[in-house]
Amino acid sequence: MLLMLGAAGQDARMLNPEYTVTNVGGGLGVFVDEKVIIGRVPQGAGSARWLAERIRRDRNWCGAKDASGKCAAADTQVHDWIDSARCKALTTAMTTLWDLPPVRFLPPGETMFVSDSATVTVRSNTRQAGYGTPLSISQEEGDYARWWHAASNSLKPCWQASPPLVEGQPLAARLSSPTSAPQ
Repeated sequence: MLLMLGAAGQDARMLNPEYTVTNVGGGLGVFVDEKVIIGRVPQGAGSARWLAERIRRDRNWCGAKDASGKCAAADTQVHDWIDSARCKALTTAMTTLWDLPPVRFLPPGETMFVSDSATVTVRSNTRQAGYGTPLSISQEEGDYARWWHAASNSLKPCWQASPPLVEGQPLAARLSSPTSAPQ
């Protein structure tokens, strides 16, 4: 069953994450701390519906202006959701993820250095090393990091503050604020 009964109450429904994407880091006075869980729920006949829950915190040393017009630090945080029934970009993003080439290690002696960039980590399961084996790919630059940055841009208009309804009930939050203890 793709839905779980949550600790928030016997009837509370939570998204069962199939994928987790984190985007953490930055540079030059800009920092992001983002976690997105993505999963599916049944949608009647045929295909399943993708849902995503996100907690994102942005800190920017010059994210606002003070009364004299000088830079002032800004710290913003959102907790929001996407439902592929309202935003086809989520389905497109997941299809694009599956089409990425396999990750390969650098040959001996080659090094790569990227600075002032967030680290994107994509987590899910793989069949390669045995069915259901956890796989995690972290990149500052590369196919998976570029995938998330492109997907994130296409998903911007889709995020909504209210959780999607599943079987007539809103999903309960699974994610907690980056400043509080994770659930």
